[in-house]
Amino acid sequence: MIRVNWLWDTMLDEKEVRKILKDVDHPKFDIYAERLLSRVSDPKMVFSILHEVDFCRKWPTIKRRIQKDQWLKDRVVFWQTIYERTCERLREQGIRIRETQDAKIPPERIKVAHEIRNIRIKLGYTQKEIAKKLGVIQQYISKIENGHENVSVDTLKRIADVFDKRLVIELR
Repeated sequence: MIRVNWLWDTMLDEKEVRKILKDVDHPKFDIYAERLLSRVSDPKMVFSILHEVDFCRKWPTIKRRIQKDQWLKDRVVFWQTIYERTCERLREQGIRIRETQDAKIPPERIKVAHEIRNIRIKLGYTQKEIAKKLGVIQQYISKIENGHENVSVDTLKRIADVFDKRLVIELR
């Protein structure tokens, strides 16, 4: 196995970093976990440093950090696959892994959120423009479009009016 110097740009030695990566509550945990996963492609080496359960619990946060670097797209895909396999294996062993926030969002809400976003984009509006028309802040529109906001029928009607669309609710 080729030894990778993944700490080439840090003042800490590997022993100190390993100590940080054993404590998910350490303020620098995410920073060093991101470095590790963005620079090392060997799961055996990574899991000798980072506990698998900690990896599964923290991957969504680490993934967002890694995704900020366009050069690391392939790493995200690679580690996402490892994440899914590892978490599934741990669950089969009876180890509880916290679900990501997205997993808790009902699929119906995600569907509505994506439809709102697609209509907004198709009509050429920005989130900020829609927010202004609704009298809300842009972040609220972002939460709606990501499914993180459980909007009322009244709010959906107001959004439909801004889009000059009819609101149709279908129960099957």
